[in-house]
Amino acid sequence: MRKIDFDLDGRRATSWGRDDHYCTSALINSPICLFYAGEPPHGDSYHELIIDSKTIRGFIWSGYLLWSPCGRYFTCDWLEGMGGYRVGAAWCFTQTLRGTIVVEPKHLRYRVLHYRTSIQDGDGSDDNAEEALWKVLLDPSRGSWENFAPAAPRGASAAVT
Repeated sequence: MRKIDFDLDGRRATSWGRDDHYCTSALINSPICLFYAGEPPHGDSYHELIIDSKTIRGFIWSGYLLWSPCGRYFTCDWLEGMGGYRVGAAWCFTQTLRGTIVVEPKHLRYRVLHYRTSIQDGDGSDDNAEEALWKVLLDPSRGSWENFAPAAPRGASAAVT
């Protein structure tokens, strides 16, 4: 399992995936584990997110990972699942829902915004852009919080291989 490296301010990671990873926060006692679940052809990997044997609905899509300035929340790309069926040697994907997830690890809760929004859309150097992003992500009118659920035993994932 590899530790995710963050930039100098300790808040942004942009290059991780295709392996089991973990990261930590000063606000929680347990690591945030991102277990490799699979990857579609020509796509990035997706991962199960587990904290204290609890998990979220769906998967984390590898790529950016951004902590809020207060350190209470992180956000990244989210994926509902990788449904589909096999025709011979080819895997045919069914509809895949992607969005953005905001996680509050200390309280084991999260919310999914069913559209993608990211600081990655800009160059990330504008503090006002990041402030605006967090304002959108934490806006109470954008959806309700969900609680983590017990995680299935490792290896019992419904991931596509």
